[in-house]
Amino acid sequence: MQILTVAERVISQIFRDKRTIAMMFLAPLFVLFLLSTILGSSSDDVTIGTVDLPVTFQDTLKTKTDIRTFSSKAAGITAMKDRQIDALITFQKNQPKILIEGGDISKNAAALQLIQETLITIQGKQALTANTKLTATVQQLQQQLTQLTNQTFDTPQPASPTLTKPDIQFLYGNPDAELFDQIAPALMGFFIFLFVFIIAGVSFLRERSSGTLERTLATPLKRSSIVFGYFVGFFLFVTIQTILIQLFIVNVLDVTQQGNYFLLLFVNLLTASVALSLGLLLSSFSRTEFQLIQFIPLAIVPQIFFSGLFDLGDAPVWVEIINRLMPLTYAAHALQNIMTRGYGLQDIWLDLVVLAGFVVLFVALNMRALKKQRPV
Repeated sequence: MQILTVAERVISQIFRDKRTIAMMFLAPLFVLFLLSTILGSSSDDVTIGTVDLPVTFQDTLKTKTDIRTFSSKAAGITAMKDRQIDALITFQKNQPKILIEGGDISKNAAALQLIQETLITIQGKQALTANTKLTATVQQLQQQLTQLTNQTFDTPQPASPTLTKPDIQFLYGNPDAELFDQIAPALMGFFIFLFVFIIAGVSFLRERSSGTLERTLATPLKRSSIVFGYFVGFFLFVTIQTILIQLFIVNVLDVTQQGNYFLLLFVNLLTASVALSLGLLLSSFSRTEFQLIQFIPLAIVPQIFFSGLFDLGDAPVWVEIINRLMPLTYAAHALQNIMTRGYGLQDIWLDLVVLAGFVVLFVALNMRALKKQRPV
């Protein structure tokens, strides 16, 4: 009977919390639906650049994907740097020279697989043509030999010719890099975002639940001073955490890093600032740590879907809209370009501006949320 009494109280308490009910039953369904949509939005379409390819190879490749023909290898590399093509194929002394862009993990494998299929198709055509001609010639010689000697000879099967092994190089990244090296920029941004959000949100929530925030609001301090004060106070520990994560990934795990180390740190700190301001904001709408954690399936988990780990080439419009609203979209884009492509500030400034805009927006909303508690 006592067990039923406790269970009845818990059930009644949960049913009174409408947000908990919604998060418990609707949030998992939304996340699963979003993941299913994103996984079904991947596109195998790649654009291949070519320079003076044999006609047979060019025609075969054209039936498999979009191609762009360039007058020189230098022109093709320039187009690749501008993200117009995903791979470039040239021939040197009958050896295929393949250059992969390497910066987009969702396109690398697709481009290599497509080129491999083309090479196999060409090899099969060459083998069939060579065998047909060679077999016909051998049979003609054997017929003449039979007429001269009155003996019958078996027709040997000629060996199939093989193509010269292609030379594969990468414009960006390390061709021998493991999977973790390729996804490390996105994972670094996500883990910084996740842990900063949890720590900042829970810490600020404790300030409210312990009465410290209410006592602070009772002072003549402005709301902006209170919000920025908490922001700066938490930012010290957020900075230490961010530095440790970057040091561990880049220096301890020895993940390839092509760009400026301090620019990478600046992007990570800006990403952490977005997570910090978001954590402070959402904690204002939570009464307990449990309610704060409920925001993770909607505010944090979808971030990993839009961090560049999944190809959104064929995603519907509403997914693209969500993608544009996710801070980690811009953070992961900047981190990937720095670590993999070695980009500088002039190449990623737009991502930084958007991230800074998220910080300003979340801080402004946080000050407005505090207005409900003290209208001054």
